[in-house]
Amino acid sequence: MGRSFIGERRPTAVRSVRQRNDVTHTDITLDEALEIFVNAKEAEGVRERTVKEYRLHIRYLSEFISEQNGQAEVMLSSVTPDIIRAYITYLLRDRKAYEGDLTRRDTKEGLSPNTVNIRLRTLKTMCRFWYEEGYAESNAMKTIKPVRTDKVAEVQGLSEPEINRVLNALDERQYAQWRDKTLIYLLLDTGLRINEAVTLTVGQINQRHNEITVTSEIAKNRKYRDVPVSREVLKRLLELHRESTDYFGGTDRIFMNAYGEEFTADAFRKRLNRLKKRIGMNTLHPHQFRHTFARDYLLNGGDLFTLQKILDHADIKTTRKYVQMDAEHVRSQHTKHSPLRRYMRRR
Repeated sequence: MGRSFIGERRPTAVRSVRQRNDVTHTDITLDEALEIFVNAKEAEGVRERTVKEYRLHIRYLSEFISEQNGQAEVMLSSVTPDIIRAYITYLLRDRKAYEGDLTRRDTKEGLSPNTVNIRLRTLKTMCRFWYEEGYAESNAMKTIKPVRTDKVAEVQGLSEPEINRVLNALDERQYAQWRDKTLIYLLLDTGLRINEAVTLTVGQINQRHNEITVTSEIAKNRKYRDVPVSREVLKRLLELHRESTDYFGGTDRIFMNAYGEEFTADAFRKRLNRLKKRIGMNTLHPHQFRHTFARDYLLNGGDLFTLQKILDHADIKTTRKYVQMDAEHVRSQHTKHSPLRRYMRRR
C-alpha cells in the first residue's frame, strides 16, 4: 500500500479550545469568592451599581446557606445544585420582597419568578467564572434552569386620574414638593430612567433644541443620546436650578434635597412611598412614570421605533413590553380606530 502524503492541514484539524484554568485552590469562603469576582468585573469596567447588586444577591444566598447548614462562615463549596434549588424554592414561597427594609412593609410571601430569575442570572455568571478560573470544582449553576412562568412581568403605567391625584397632592409652596413635582413632570415628558433624571445637570440642557443630553457615563446601555423635552418642563428645570443655587450656592445639579445635598433615586422612591400611603394608592414608584410616558406616547400618535430610541432600548421587544394597555385604553382605541364605521357610512 502506497504511503499517503499530508501537506497543508485541514482547517478542521486545528481546533481552538477554551481551556479551564486548572490552578488548584484550597476551599475559600463565599465572601472571598465574591471579592475575586468583583475585582475581575471592576477590571472590565462594570458600574458601581452593578457591583452593589452582585454583593446584595450573594448576601441573600449566604444568609440562606448559613441558616440551612448552621455555618457561621459559608464556604464556596457549599454552593451546590441542591442548595441552589432549595434556595429557589425559598425565594418563590417564603421570601418577602422587602424583608429587612424597615421603611417598607410587605405581607406577600414569595418573590415573583421574574425577580428570582434576575438573581439566578447573577449567580449563573458568578458560578461559571469561579469554575473557569479554578476556584470551584464544578459549575453549580450548569444544570439550573430559569423559573418558568406563564405570566409576563408587567409594570402598569398610571391612569390620568392617578396622575392628577399625585400632582394635586404636592404643595408647590414647599421646596421639596415643588422639586418632586418638577421631577415627575420630567419623567412623564421624557421617559428618562430615574437615575438619569436625578443626576441631571444644567450643562446637559440644550435650550436651543429643547433637548436633554444623557451622557454615556450615565446611560444604562453606555450610549450617548439626546432626549426631546417640552419647553414648559425646561422652564421649570431652569427655575429649580436657579432656586437651588440661591439657597445652597453654586451647583450644576438640578435636583437637590432640602439640605443642599444631591437628591438620589432612593430618596425619591421613599418620598413616593410616603405619598402613596397619604393619598391611598396601591403602588407608586419612579418606573411607573417611564411606563406611563411610553404608553401615552404611542396613544398620542408616536411610533414604536422613535420610542425605542428615546427610551434607549437595545431591543424593540423591550419597548413593546413597556406599553401595557389596560381595558379602558383598549376600548377607547377600538372606538376611535375601528374600520367598521367607514364601511357603514357607505351604505
